[in-house]
Amino acid sequence: MESSMDGGLALERRLLKETKRLLTELGLAHSRQALVAAVSGGPDSMALLLLLDRLKQPLGIGLHVAHLDHGLRGRESREDARFVEKVAHDMDLPVTVGWEDVESYRRARGLSLEEAAREARYSFLSGVATAQGASAVVLGHTSDDQVETILMHLLRGSGLAGFAGMSPIAYWPSARHKERVALARPLLDTTKEETAAYCRLRGVTPRQDTSNQSMKLTRNRIRLELLPYLREYNPRIREALLRLSGSAAQDGAYLLEAAGQAVERLAVAGPDGIKVERVGFADLRPALKRHLLRLIYQELTGSTTGLEHNHLESMVKLSQGRTGRWMALPGGLTFSVGYDWLRLATGAGGAPSSPPIAGEHTLSIPGDTLVPGWSVSARLLPANGRPTTGDARRVDLDARSVGQRLYVRGRRPGDRITPLGMTGSKKLQDFMVDAKIPQWERDLAPLVVSEEGVVWVVGHRIAHWARVREDTPEVLRLEFSPVTST
Repeated sequence: MESSMDGGLALERRLLKETKRLLTELGLAHSRQALVAAVSGGPDSMALLLLLDRLKQPLGIGLHVAHLDHGLRGRESREDARFVEKVAHDMDLPVTVGWEDVESYRRARGLSLEEAAREARYSFLSGVATAQGASAVVLGHTSDDQVETILMHLLRGSGLAGFAGMSPIAYWPSARHKERVALARPLLDTTKEETAAYCRLRGVTPRQDTSNQSMKLTRNRIRLELLPYLREYNPRIREALLRLSGSAAQDGAYLLEAAGQAVERLAVAGPDGIKVERVGFADLRPALKRHLLRLIYQELTGSTTGLEHNHLESMVKLSQGRTGRWMALPGGLTFSVGYDWLRLATGAGGAPSSPPIAGEHTLSIPGDTLVPGWSVSARLLPANGRPTTGDARRVDLDARSVGQRLYVRGRRPGDRITPLGMTGSKKLQDFMVDAKIPQWERDLAPLVVSEEGVVWVVGHRIAHWARVREDTPEVLRLEFSPVTST
């Protein structure tokens, strides 16, 4: 009995030490910052909560318990929530209990049940952390969870990052724009057997999730079918996979550091995305290309959730092809290939966003005109004596030179333009090639034309003769705004 007690105390000392080390590494020790403890009521999260409660005084941290009812197990789920609430109240800890219809969430987003549950859980925890002003969410994932995660990634064909599995410290997008919540996993070197033993040591009887036995879920099939089968080939398969995880994490950290240096050299941030110098990117090794793209994706979305190895491979392949190619990415991003730059952008920033303009549309001057995909504003303003060319979608023109009859249309064979800064005209096709306008954009770019010819290639260049000069008496200001059809 004494030996069993000694073993239990040794386990507690080790778990407390590992948890304290990770929280200190995150800079949370003695910071007086709050932590959100994700508690399902099972052995792993209950062991974590007991450890954090022991450490809150020595480390000077506040604790807030969070529990999400996924709405999947009916009465059993509701009982789990009541259990966690009672435990938190008995420990004199504040608690937030949420509910999510994960099945509806899954259908709305086209996800698997496991993916939907994970997204809903992390979004809930992030929201609690934001509401409480907490600096991190602490999760009870164990080494058994890590082994299952590695095998799931292996079955999906993940790359090096997938083999690394879960990181002790990761990040999830915050409910606040462009902020991230730290995710801490101090029990990744601890087994489920040990978390159950620690709960027994502390006299706590955790809840048991009966859905963990359901063979409908991939993770359960891996745990209950695949792992026992693999043990027939290697009785120490668990240890082998954890070694793979550690090695992949170390190699990945080295590549991420090198990719970060490449980002500093090659990437430029813009208002809706980040572009990468194409020639410099082409000179990188394939592995470094993938890690650079992963870093930029994470910078724009706050996490790499949904970004798979095949997405990275597809982007690398596109980067080697012709200008104008693009692809959609998870998280509402697009990746596009320009002459000199590769671009990851939010929304449709890197992709065709409006249809080609059919027909010819007369502009109301002054006034507003709707054309396919655009709203065009035309305003007559007093000249200020200062020549201007405007920005990509707004220009000031010499009203006297362009006249009162202007049209918007797409390009046609034989179109010519005298680009700003030139005296002679050139074929519009040649101008677009010289201006390095992507091929897919050439038929989409609206043209403002008059009886004299092309006045403005919207988004690119005005005609030299239409510019505002020092003696211009009146300015015509044109502005194009995208219109999303509903």
